[in-house]
Amino acid sequence: MDTSDLDRAAGEYAAVLSEAAEADLATPVGDRTVGDLTDQLTARASALGAALGAGQPPLDGAAPLDAYGGGFERPFRRAVRRLASAAAGASPDEAARAEIAALVRAVDDGAIAVSRALGLG
Repeated sequence: MDTSDLDRAAGEYAAVLSEAAEADLATPVGDRTVGDLTDQLTARASALGAALGAGQPPLDGAAPLDAYGGGFERPFRRAVRRLASAAAGASPDEAARAEIAALVRAVDDGAIAVSRALGLG
């Protein structure tokens, strides 16, 4: 399965989130916070990856945080990489394809919302 849209959307979201400091995670984005939105997107990607046969994720916090950013995008990036790898190695059915497409839209929307909330765009 082609995951280029997922890779693009995830890269944009992670780029915005990489600018966040720890205090920014509490910034409101609609009816939740930046941290909550990121956790929800990470959980969705992890669940989809697991459904497609992705292996267990590595321990979070295994690497030190970035010197300038918080590194808060790392678990999200790892979850998306596992999902993309599982999707590439499997033949997802239409329901899984639809769920991945919905995740891409949610990540795109999230990148725009977080960028605005943090005053980056």
